Amino acid sequence: MKSIQNLSALKTFNTLPTASRMFLLFTGVNLISWQCIVGPVLVLFSRAINMPPSWVGMVVSFMPLSMLIVITSIPAVAAFGPRKLLVSTWLLRNIAASLVFAVPPAMIFWGERAGWYVLIVAILSFSLVRAFGVGAWYPWLHELVPQDKLGIYFSNETLFVQIINVVLAFVIAGILNLGEGLFRFYCVYGIGIVTGLVSVLYLKRIPGGLRVPLASSSSRKFSLITYALKDKKYRRFISLSVMSVSALIWLNISSILYLRDILEYQDAHIMGFMAAGAFGVAITIQFWSRLISRYGSYMTMAILALAHALIALSWCGISPDVVWTLNFILPVIVLAAVFSAGLMIVVSQTMMSHIQLDHKVGYTSLWIIGAAVSNGVPPILAGWLIGRFHLSGYRICFLISFSFGIMVTLLWHRFRHDKDEKPVSDDIHLFFRPMQPLRNLARIVWLILGTDKKER
Repeated sequence: MKSIQNLSALKTFNTLPTASRMFLLFTGVNLISWQCIVGPVLVLFSRAINMPPSWVGMVVSFMPLSMLIVITSIPAVAAFGPRKLLVSTWLLRNIAASLVFAVPPAMIFWGERAGWYVLIVAILSFSLVRAFGVGAWYPWLHELVPQDKLGIYFSNETLFVQIINVVLAFVIAGILNLGEGLFRFYCVYGIGIVTGLVSVLYLKRIPGGLRVPLASSSSRKFSLITYALKDKKYRRFISLSVMSVSALIWLNISSILYLRDILEYQDAHIMGFMAAGAFGVAITIQFWSRLISRYGSYMTMAILALAHALIALSWCGISPDVVWTLNFILPVIVLAAVFSAGLMIVVSQTMMSHIQLDHKVGYTSLWIIGAAVSNGVPPILAGWLIGRFHLSGYRICFLISFSFGIMVTLLWHRFRHDKDEKPVSDDIHLFFRPMQPLRNLARIVWLILGTDKKER
């Protein structure tokens, strides 16, 4: 029934106020920019310019680790207003991303390593500026979307995001299939930067975005984290969440590099695999709420972690010398994407049921720190292992992902759910984007830090 409702979500698009529809369209344009600049294509481009795997892992870590800045940017929303802050940072982030076009001349005049440095500066600048500005996203959105229309808005947004992720992955695959040179990547980056600039111009046409008051001072926000640290069950939940997400990231980063460097798949084929995975996520995204209703959050996380662990282990048997690799690789990638997305959603929504509203700032800050570490540290370590041990390094990464998966399976199974713990809405999946976990962090920050109890 819910699938039918979501498939007909587009029919409700016109029931939204004009300003809400404008912001929703901006979200779609912005998603295209995001995927073209820092999506999976970033890993493929980094390796195309011969950047070592250890450096690639560092570059990939910039986006999640920079999300720690979101906590500090909330006061800037009150000082400047969402419109001014978001327009300014979105313009600056596109300027920063444009530095990628300086990679070829840097490599020609100063050598290959100079090109790596330019890419690092471009992505690091993009990540930091974006992270500071993303705190303005949700206060502006909640100003434009009436409370009684939020469900309709997020239903449409979820559907749009799913469609764009799948279609864009195929489009990028087609572009990367045009030849062998770097020009293919610059076509993708060109699309990302142009759509990013279009999104900035479009932002200026959207009404609202004036200054918004915050519920508490920034100093209180940071001091309350000590209260959350005293909550033994929440500390344990955060620890298991960090281990769970880390298990996913160990496999995500190493599998893309393995496809390219060991199995020697073309960049276009790899993006085709990513598109198939995105399609699998799109058709299963609503299934996890029903699984939670049947087994509970912790048992569901245990099931998903076990499924992920088995997928991670299966990568150890995928080799260019094995006959069945060609037929085996696609279902493995799709299943990995599906289970990864499911675990991301369930972990995120279960976290919201643990938060004490009187101390929501400290609890959320601790969650942001844990999520940034779990998303940002594994790429650095995986890149170092792969660069140091080559094929054995990949298998170590797969085994680490498997080990973490098995460990959290047992720990989630033993985790006890309190009887008085707050239930989570069956429709909470609308708030989460499994293909964009960093956007989930920003959304959670504003939903909890940026509003007071009455507004929430």
